[in-house]
Amino acid sequence: MVRLSRLIAPVAWVVFASAFAASSWLAVLLLQTLAVNRWIAAGSVASPPASAAPGVRYAAGWRAERALRFTDAVQLYTDAQASGDAARDSRAWFALGNVYFKTGVAASREYEEKVGPVFENAQFDLARDAYRSALRLQPDLAGARYNLELLERLAPVRHLQGWRRNTDPIMLVPDKHNGWTSMQDDNKRGLP
Repeated sequence: MVRLSRLIAPVAWVVFASAFAASSWLAVLLLQTLAVNRWIAAGSVASPPASAAPGVRYAAGWRAERALRFTDAVQLYTDAQASGDAARDSRAWFALGNVYFKTGVAASREYEEKVGPVFENAQFDLARDAYRSALRLQPDLAGARYNLELLERLAPVRHLQGWRRNTDPIMLVPDKHNGWTSMQDDNKRGLP
């Protein structure tokens, strides 16, 4: 009985010390997160701190995109791709593709109002490349696959040529037999 009470006291101190260390570490992480949230809420997206993590840059890019500051969003999403995590990088590529798609549609509409129809700009090519990069990193990213096929259907020039999927699930090749867009059945296509 005496030996058991001698063991309980040191074990209790070890448990207490480890709980104190863990709570201190979590408090530091919470303070860092609150500082980043204040930084993002202040709107200082154009000049993120050099030590900002890729997730912080992604969040700042999301905020810049919502504020319609697309050049800042492109820069921040590009910086967020360097995380080394395939899932996080694929989402940054996907978000970058969405920005290019939005700016491409706006530029195409502006061109149609001023000059005429059938205009394909470089933003659509950049969006295609970004969606393909996202799908190479994470092939089951349904949003990127859906947006890539939507881009191929809505692109001003390519919808006149007809495009169809080949054996590579990411690349699309021209279909010469008719002028309509055709897609082969694929269980990874579109949203679930």
